[in-house]
Amino acid sequence: MNYSDYQSGKTTRPRARRLLPAERRAQLLSCALRVFARRGLGEARHAEIAKDAGVSVPTVFVYFPTRGELVNAVLDEVERFFLVLAERVHASALPAPRVLLEHSVAFAESVDSHPDYARVWLDWSTAIRDEVWPRYLDFQERLVNILEKTIRRGQDEGTFATDVDAEDDARFLLSAAHMLAQMKFMRRAPEKVDRFVRTVIRAATGIPLSDNTPDTDLAQLYPEMSRPLS
Repeated sequence: MNYSDYQSGKTTRPRARRLLPAERRAQLLSCALRVFARRGLGEARHAEIAKDAGVSVPTVFVYFPTRGELVNAVLDEVERFFLVLAERVHASALPAPRVLLEHSVAFAESVDSHPDYARVWLDWSTAIRDEVWPRYLDFQERLVNILEKTIRRGQDEGTFATDVDAEDDARFLLSAAHMLAQMKFMRRAPEKVDRFVRTVIRAATGIPLSDNTPDTDLAQLYPEMSRPLS
């Protein structure tokens, strides 16, 4: 849908506060994220974003001339947000298991601090029939590659079992992020979230626990991982 679809039936509204173009675009993108999180990738429209931002519909079309450009701008921002988060954490020189824990901590905190990003990401990840699906797969592979490099480093350090497949482990960890996001949205108790994260990372390490210590915690296996999740 384009601006011409809205040209009939115009209504007057108070003039929005004047902003520089970059500021206005950032404001509209923030509102778009909010609307997309609320309505979903397939339902959000320019008119809703205009209402949310307190501007005219034509103003939104100035910055996002088509719905496709609007969707792409929102997905660009979601992709950037989660890739920057992952790259920042995995650039650390901490032991590999600790890096995975830190990534889980940062992701869990981002669901609280930026819930709209998480909602759009969850919606995007299930948009299998939509034209945005191939783009999601590319984004997913970039995250898998980041995780895989850290897992391989852990194998080199001796903190991960050498007989596990690093790529499979990376996909396993990424799939667990969906459940972690759901647990945060369901407001599960912090100790439950913490236990889930540590269980997933323990499974990903590929290090078997002795039969007489089935409840050994990662903090005992790796003292540097004693920081609580919450």
